Amino acid sequence: MSNTIKNGTAVALILGNTTIRATLNESTTAKDLLSKLPYKVTLNRYEFDYCGVMQKSLAFDEADKHNGWENGDICLAGSYFTILFDGEEHSASHSGLIRIGKVEEGDLSKVKSLASEVELTVSLA
Repeated sequence: MSNTIKNGTAVALILGNTTIRATLNESTTAKDLLSKLPYKVTLNRYEFDYCGVMQKSLAFDEADKHNGWENGDICLAGSYFTILFDGEEHSASHSGLIRIGKVEEGDLSKVKSLASEVELTVSLA
């Protein structure tokens, strides 16, 4: 995995009055998400992430599944949309994640400061 996405699509993660810049990669899952924009989901804060159950899971390629994450990753985890903001050093035991994007450098502190429950809208930047 890499800290940046070179060829991707810029999106805005809108959480109330906070907008977080992110880039989606070119995976099947990211393309499916892009086809559904604007996409809305309620996220709840946990130890390492914000996570929300998606009403309908996104398409994916089995080969895109991996273990662990990097802080700032946006992933599909089963039927959960996740923004991972911490704990990458302890993440190797978490399996079946599909990385679909990355929070832009500098915006991760905004993620960490959000309320315990937030309404997320993903839209084109």
